[in-house]
Amino acid sequence: MERLRRLSESLAQSLEQSLRDLNDPTRLSYIGPAGELREVMRAAIQQLAPDEEIRKQPWYKGVPAPSGKSMNPSQAERARYAAQVRGGNSQQVKELDGIVEASIGRISRDTYTVSSKSFHSGAAQEQVRKLTGWIFAILDEVLPE
Repeated sequence: MERLRRLSESLAQSLEQSLRDLNDPTRLSYIGPAGELREVMRAAIQQLAPDEEIRKQPWYKGVPAPSGKSMNPSQAERARYAAQVRGGNSQQVKELDGIVEASIGRISRDTYTVSSKSFHSGAAQEQVRKLTGWIFAILDEVLPE
């Protein structure tokens, strides 16, 4: 948490809030904490991986910008660059990033399709707990010591 706090106090606070929300037994849904966790990961990686530095990398390919007129680094390329600069395992970060995205989708679908309160307070909470572990693993690979 301290490494994240050194990068951004507001991201550290968001992470703390999502952990508090995850441990709130009165929640009906865990989509909010899951989304906040993903946003912390995305924003931290974006701060550590400036577009202009990623574009200089020999492996850079990019993805079309929303306007379609230019190319921007993908999230996977950002994570790869951040891990590379930190000396972490960029392949592991790329794989974990895919797991995080799949988990967010599954949590959202499950919360939408299943109306049982016990499901939302049990299974979905457990999914977000797993997601939290993966996000901590990614942050560990990319955050400076």
